[in-house]
Amino acid sequence: MEHKSELDRVEFLMRYFMDWWTELHEAERKIDPIDYDTIDGTPIIPTEYARRRFSDLKQQCTTNAPSRNLEGAQQPDSEMKSRVEASFYSEEEIERMPKLKDGRFRITKDGLWQVRYRRDGYDIQFTCKQKKVVVDRFRAWVQSVNETNKAVQPKKKYAFIEFTEWYFENVKRVNVEKQTYETQHRCAELHIYPIFGELTMRQITPAKCQELLNGLLAQEKGRTAEAVKFLLGEILHAAVGQKYIAENPMQYVKIPRHIRTNGTALSLGEVADFLQTCERSPYRKQFAVYLYTGIRRDELHSLQIEGDFISVICGKCRKGQRKRRRKIPIPPALRPFLPLSAGELAVKNDVLTGNFKNLCPAHHLNNLRHTYITRCLECGISKTLVDVWTDHIDKKD
Repeated sequence: MEHKSELDRVEFLMRYFMDWWTELHEAERKIDPIDYDTIDGTPIIPTEYARRRFSDLKQQCTTNAPSRNLEGAQQPDSEMKSRVEASFYSEEEIERMPKLKDGRFRITKDGLWQVRYRRDGYDIQFTCKQKKVVVDRFRAWVQSVNETNKAVQPKKKYAFIEFTEWYFENVKRVNVEKQTYETQHRCAELHIYPIFGELTMRQITPAKCQELLNGLLAQEKGRTAEAVKFLLGEILHAAVGQKYIAENPMQYVKIPRHIRTNGTALSLGEVADFLQTCERSPYRKQFAVYLYTGIRRDELHSLQIEGDFISVICGKCRKGQRKRRRKIPIPPALRPFLPLSAGELAVKNDVLTGNFKNLCPAHHLNNLRHTYITRCLECGISKTLVDVWTDHIDKKD
């Protein structure tokens, strides 16, 4: 093959590299070659980076290279091919390049062309009768993803705790009930801030998230680990939406599903011992209400006395739904503990939960609700009526 200029030599080497790359690429797919863009009929990699790099080399050769006769040039050897390969892409360009080669092309049972991409958190596919349409759609999608990823740059080095507080104030507070907001914020303060508080958003990696959850699992806090995983996923998803990070690291984090067990009712002896133990507790009135009415922890704040009944707002109502109250009859054993002041009704759930655990280490505060249900059934009250009192049945508004 004869060459008349340095530009011809560069084009010859580029074509040699492209032939080698195409053979490798098609061997990996093990299907018919797709329709690549071409330069003088020679297939090239269908990315904007390759086009730009090839154009730069041609321009540089035309402008700066000395003119000399390459007549009788030999086919480049492996060393020359390596130099061409190295000069064609910079390391940065390779890192940023769309991964078209990872698309898996196939022909379906219906005779349709299909390409799938299931990597890097994506799960997409394109299907069509015409191969070129599938290739074009996939190429356009890859270029779109790369342009988006290049545009996603942090506006500034946001500290994790700074963004999380913004998220709680501007997103959580207006979308969830007050009790849910306080519970989740407390979860962040206890389990997330001590580990991630001083890190920037871009320093939160899947490995660090996995280590945080593994630490909770090692302490046999499976339910807490699930709550932290859910909350972290929401926070980091919001950070992606605000373009402080490119992707959510929680999508790569896995933990085993926590199997929850039903609570255990206190026996008659345990109830007697508990009442005697909590006589001097500043929260004995609240504990008595839980024991003799079976209300949920977060329903105490809405308690009202209506004659021979107390009423509470259902704790399962979401924000934006119509609030509904239910009534529970006041048993004689509860009368000495009523009424409760506004301050007594405003005590936080965490305070009551912790004090109950100190008084009754073998049980959880929610076990008082199970105790109420068990005693009602032992007294012969129908389960249907008990379900109404404890809000264990579905009610349509």
